Amino acid sequence: MVGEENNKDASSVESVSVIIVSYNAAAFIAQAIDSALAQTHQPLEILVLDDSTDATPQIVKDYEKSCQGIVQLHRVERVNVSVKRNMGLALAKGQFIAYLDADDIWLPRKTELQLDQLRESPDAVGAYSHYFDFMNQLDDLERRVPRKGTDNPTLHDVLFEQHMSSSTIMMRQSAIGDVRFDVDSPDAEDTLFVADIRLNGHWRLADEPVIAKRTHAAQTSTSHKHRLRNVEMRLRWMLSREKEVGTELAHSMHEELSRDVVGWLESRYWRREFEDWKWISGEIQRICPKAFAKSFLARTRIHPRWVYRLRDFFTGNH
Repeated sequence: MVGEENNKDASSVESVSVIIVSYNAAAFIAQAIDSALAQTHQPLEILVLDDSTDATPQIVKDYEKSCQGIVQLHRVERVNVSVKRNMGLALAKGQFIAYLDADDIWLPRKTELQLDQLRESPDAVGAYSHYFDFMNQLDDLERRVPRKGTDNPTLHDVLFEQHMSSSTIMMRQSAIGDVRFDVDSPDAEDTLFVADIRLNGHWRLADEPVIAKRTHAAQTSTSHKHRLRNVEMRLRWMLSREKEVGTELAHSMHEELSRDVVGWLESRYWRREFEDWKWISGEIQRICPKAFAKSFLARTRIHPRWVYRLRDFFTGNH
């Protein structure tokens, strides 16, 4: 039951389990662990689920020795990130659960601010905060917040804005119930987990950018393959949760997201962005057949790029 931990003593109420999953994160893992240890509200435990082949486990073992009882290394077989997150949840003893990606950093008041929100709202399932991107140093991208969320986000907000990733959230363990990360989802697993928790109650916003998310030059989340897998997983979730969400809302969100991705493809057409066009358009037809059938693209022949360049030259659109 949400909020049932209010009946327990304060030290128990505010015990936080931090779960870090890592794979070959030797270059970053120390910064992540240091940021969890530096929280103004100290964690009960920092559980590291690791299947690395590099020096990551040795680094974590060094923390185990110096932070006995807090940092704990759990070596696992090679599995995907969702499996490891679920393993961590099964091990966690805290009344509150917070995930931290191995290459991200928390600012010192992250857990404190989120706990403040949850104390004010004993019926809330969890809290989240804004994040900012960085590459090597925290200020190298000026701490700009790319996506600002709202307090008490709706299910639509969660699924369409996607501003709540694993490193940004903290949940009451009592509110999680049997919700787990989808181990078969190749993308959008954070969003779908947050959406499932949202079905159990509302989220609060601790409105400060206290999570630093590291960006990488070859980041998967910037690829077309990621974008379309992400859309496909969200569409699948909407239909699979029709009973819980309600038929009307589930189908209206499904139609809206389908239109959005087809609209993105149409904008690429008008900008003459035809890289990987055959594969991208084929995937969108497969994922959103009804929305694609209504688009002008379903009746448009795509020519080689030089044809459009020649036409644009003679029509003055260059």
